[in-house]
Amino acid sequence: MMREIAALVEHYLLEWDSRGWASAYHSLIALGPEALPALERRFAESRDQRFRATIVELARQLHSRESLPLFAAALHDAASEVWKGALDGLVDLPSPESISLLEEALKQGPPGHTPSTEWVSWVAEALEQARLALAARGGVA
Repeated sequence: MMREIAALVEHYLLEWDSRGWASAYHSLIALGPEALPALERRFAESRDQRFRATIVELARQLHSRESLPLFAAALHDAASEVWKGALDGLVDLPSPESISLLEEALKQGPPGHTPSTEWVSWVAEALEQARLALAARGGVA
């Protein structure tokens, strides 16, 4: 079953730069969290920042805690559109794990050539939003 899903993910990702991308995008989301291992692999292999940002957005749309490892990896991406997408994903999935990832990101510092002040501002805001969302759900952080 996992091989079939991986093959479907590959098929749909090949349409990324074509007219059929909108349909492929929705088909990838319909596969659900089972698509994440293949998406994580393609994220790690890609040198195209727009493609990596799209993979992060796909993971975000899955609304699954299984996306957390992909978001964690994306936080280290030099491209701001990728790490900002990861921040959005972590805010969308407020949990002790996502808050921990955001706290660690603040300690590690910015990826690539991102100015430290910009990084701290974005991550601190995401951390505050995640904490508020978790508290609203009755959790604590």
